[in-house]
Amino acid sequence: MSRGPRCLPVLLLAAALLAGCGRPDDADDPAGAGTLRISVSTDAGEVLNPYASNQGPIQELRSSLVFEGLTALGPEGRTEWRLATGMTPNADRTQWTITLRPGVKFSDGTEFTAADVVSSIKYLRDPAHAAQGLALIQMIDPASIQAVDKLTVRVGLTEPFSPFKDIWTSVLLPMTKTGSAPAKPIGTGPFAVKSFAAGRESTVERSDGYWGRKPKLAAVQLIEYQSQQAQANALLSGRVDIASNTTPTIAKSLAGRGGIQLLDSKGTFSLQIGLDTAVAPFRDVRVRQALRLLVDRQQIVSNVFSGYARIANDYETTTPQCAAPNLPQRAPDIAAAKRLLAEAGQSDLSFAITTDGLLPGMSELAQVFAQNAALAGVKVTVNVVPTPELLAKWGQWPAFVDYNPVPYLPSVLGGLLPDRVGNAAHWNDAAFTGLAGELFRSPEQRQCPLMNRMHEIEYTNGPYIIPAFSDVLLPHRAAVQGLVPDVNGRPLSFLTDVTVG
Repeated sequence: MSRGPRCLPVLLLAAALLAGCGRPDDADDPAGAGTLRISVSTDAGEVLNPYASNQGPIQELRSSLVFEGLTALGPEGRTEWRLATGMTPNADRTQWTITLRPGVKFSDGTEFTAADVVSSIKYLRDPAHAAQGLALIQMIDPASIQAVDKLTVRVGLTEPFSPFKDIWTSVLLPMTKTGSAPAKPIGTGPFAVKSFAAGRESTVERSDGYWGRKPKLAAVQLIEYQSQQAQANALLSGRVDIASNTTPTIAKSLAGRGGIQLLDSKGTFSLQIGLDTAVAPFRDVRVRQALRLLVDRQQIVSNVFSGYARIANDYETTTPQCAAPNLPQRAPDIAAAKRLLAEAGQSDLSFAITTDGLLPGMSELAQVFAQNAALAGVKVTVNVVPTPELLAKWGQWPAFVDYNPVPYLPSVLGGLLPDRVGNAAHWNDAAFTGLAGELFRSPEQRQCPLMNRMHEIEYTNGPYIIPAFSDVLLPHRAAVQGLVPDVNGRPLSFLTDVTVG
């Protein structure tokens, strides 16, 4: 899923400001209307390296502004060309030839070439670097990556893989200047890092040599706050222009106050409860099925997301071109849940769900689930830990809250197959893995039926309770113009036409 993957943007302040305890005052902003100020949740463990093994929302957002991949997801969820302009497979899809965009420069003014793609892929593919994106490209043969010429790269695979173009949309697979990562990574994106203080503030400024449409903003400043309410207060006081991490309840309460507006990104973003299938009692599928039957999904939509969500059915979202699988919508069934728990010898089940509460709704989801579970005599406690502790022990929590902002194919590659860094639930289903292999070998026109069969296995045997797909709400000052909603819940990745003034 995502802890590995997490998401949001970030930027920086001068060291003199960072030395003090207070936040910068609105009147002290030297960049004036050209700087967009965004409040985000504090992440003391953040780094600038886009290949880091455990990235939080701040790092992923900053990476989306500073770095680029070979392809990208547009706000409507479609794959678009970015640093590549074409990808051509051989007959059995075990080798792909990548054509690169000419005239691209890094933020330091040097030329982007095939050599940088080769070095970036080899860095990502080396297990010694523990790059989070490695899970997405394990099919690449590191000995078969070569620069054919200045703008052509040939990549050999250990097995056929059809959705090659789609995997490069991940923010975890950026291209960097050869030799710059991990200490001082340099990208080709529309912004470049100006300053950085982990857990405090960071700033990215417009890269005037950017190959594409240049942002209208001069800079983006990310200011970190300890709580979601503190972010809301900063927006109300005018110290920031956007509050990127507020709960739906808080966001709803802000709308209209002092002219504050609400951007609503409806799509496939999900919060989910993961269960470690390698340990008791969750290795018993009857226990996982019982817990899913305890969920009051409408209550979660209403209470956790204030109505800004749609009910889900315990499988990851399908792709836009595919119809949803024909599966009955799960509803609360306390009697059936008790029966399954009794059959599994778990009538007195009790456990803790761990979360850092970093994203809106995480803690609330666990709390509402605990209330639902109590109706069947299941005792659930909510364990809130600091983000660095959560990530340091990622993959060791028996039950946890995760999130997923990415499309289905990266979800499968990164979190639903055995031995992947994102598979914190340690799920290993032979039938699902076999279908995934068939999916990756199949042309696009044959993929929808395969994905729906995979969804059926997730629905029946999977490791996640996925009660809803939630909207991503972005309260902002009326002076902020040009924001666009994003189906993957990352609207701050699209700042090209945004202005503030």
